[in-house]
Amino acid sequence: MENKTGKYFKYAIGEIVLVVIGILIALSLNNWNEKMNQGTNFDKLIDALENEIIENIDEANYEIKWYRITQLNASKILANKISRKQFLEDRNLRSLIEINRLDINSDDVSSLVNKQEDFPENYKVLIPHLKNYLKFEKRYNNNQLEYGKQVTEYDNFLIKTQPWYASSYSKVLDSIALNKQVDFYLENPIYKNFLTSYIDGYSYSLREMVGIRSASLVILAEIKRVRENFDADDIKELFSQYNITPYTEQACDDSKVSTDDFNDPSTYLPLLNATNQTKNIQWEDYENNLVKKIQLKPGELKVNPVSKRMHENALIKIFINGKCTMKYQAKTNGYLLIQ
Repeated sequence: MENKTGKYFKYAIGEIVLVVIGILIALSLNNWNEKMNQGTNFDKLIDALENEIIENIDEANYEIKWYRITQLNASKILANKISRKQFLEDRNLRSLIEINRLDINSDDVSSLVNKQEDFPENYKVLIPHLKNYLKFEKRYNNNQLEYGKQVTEYDNFLIKTQPWYASSYSKVLDSIALNKQVDFYLENPIYKNFLTSYIDGYSYSLREMVGIRSASLVILAEIKRVRENFDADDIKELFSQYNITPYTEQACDDSKVSTDDFNDPSTYLPLLNATNQTKNIQWEDYENNLVKKIQLKPGELKVNPVSKRMHENALIKIFINGKCTMKYQAKTNGYLLIQ
């Protein structure tokens, strides 16, 4: 009896072990399936993010280009270099002071920031870039409110003081109203005061537009690095599709400074250290005065921080062990690529 009892006990134990093993296997398969489903669902979120970011880059490029044209035309008007004929024939010259804003969508960016605890390990690199993007967007929206008040003030001034305002969209070049309107642009000092103030305010919007575009480019590049193993040359090609080009390398002792116009006097730009060494970066103004310092780790891709904006024709120097090893000069639609 004792032998039989022992056999039954061993048999029962074996059955229990097999059941436990079966349960553990089932749980493992279930967890594996859940992780696979989570990964698939997260990939769909990244798909949506990538599409949103690409649309925002295109929109930012359009508005940045529009602003630079507006800035150029405003400078010509303030310097009395726009003729009556040009004003009559070009409606855009007659409507410089108006609200132009980025039509961007940040729903997927915000949604992912709220889900950052659920990020797979390989996508966690995106989290600081997504937060950075939202900072630039917030700064842009705040500035839009401020310069929007200037546009409203200008419109109210026209409504109350200029009889031609009701006919300001007339396309008849010899109409009395249109010629009165052009007289106002050519001769009225108050208009030029409004235009000066407007362009100053809009320049801050440009700075934040460039920041949004730069942050978007960095997010897109990081997605490509995770999904498609993009290297520095691939990122260079990606940026070139949006007319963003790398700064030209110079020797540290080269004293030549470009006199080309740099239309983003104080802004945020992509920085990529494609080497396997930490790089210490500092940038100077065109009079060689130190502006800011920053450090880039090996492989690091980022936008220079809000508190460390680059300035007109900034000279960017790269240091290793306290010694300058290379130098670049900031330029419009550019980025720093260290290879």
